[in-house]
Amino acid sequence: MTRSIETKLGKLSYLTHGEGDKTFILFHGFGQTQEDMAKFLELRQNGSKYILVDIFYHGKSHWFDSATPLTKNTWKIFIEHLMKKEDFHEFHLIGYSMGGKFALLTYELFDKKVKSLTLLAPDGIKTGLWYSISSYPGSFHGVFKGVVFKPKLFFGFMNGLNSAGLLESSIVKFVQTQMETRSKRAQVYFTWRVFGGIQLHLGKIIRQLRKNKTPVDLFIGKYDRMVTEQNLARFSSKVPHLRQHSLQVGHGRLIEATVDFLKKTRN
Repeated sequence: MTRSIETKLGKLSYLTHGEGDKTFILFHGFGQTQEDMAKFLELRQNGSKYILVDIFYHGKSHWFDSATPLTKNTWKIFIEHLMKKEDFHEFHLIGYSMGGKFALLTYELFDKKVKSLTLLAPDGIKTGLWYSISSYPGSFHGVFKGVVFKPKLFFGFMNGLNSAGLLESSIVKFVQTQMETRSKRAQVYFTWRVFGGIQLHLGKIIRQLRKNKTPVDLFIGKYDRMVTEQNLARFSSKVPHLRQHSLQVGHGRLIEATVDFLKKTRN
């Protein structure tokens, strides 16, 4: 059932599946919608409720003023409203790519209420320059706006780097796919403007995970050039109980591969 949380700043849309005492909140990646996380419904068991969220500027969720950035406190208010409306007090988190950053952010704010954390190639820890759309500093504003709305020079520059062997073809393909139309480029731009100020407090998150012994599963695509095992190594090494899984896929097929892995390995 499609529902939403609305405040004066925005409308957060989500879809619920099932009922029960175990609640799972799922966050999709950039350029996706909650429908892209529907594969996880294959794991839903009796007594479990899955909440698939459309992040702002994606799906049916809206942010009303791009000049007003999303803050940690504002996100906390949205999650509190969600908990009240759907009547749950503890929950599990699943996040892919950009959604991994929102899962980590939610954990940072509600660590005592999170029963487990499942991260698929999460953004927000350390990712390549070309991938971290929501993490560029404010000084990039003019440059980035020009890239988004007048992209020919930018794409020519990227193709030149690729031809010179300085930029991998998979990264070029990723960026071109995400910015192939004006509407997609606008989505990139407004996502950056609204989410760009949010920086995870990774030291705090690591301390919380260690203290709470929150179960953490980290899934990485062996052929992923956007979010690599090397980029996540420092974070994962500081959480002794974290379980890391390297799957034989790239970034784009990690959701499907993760669900298939969990179906085979769960008790």
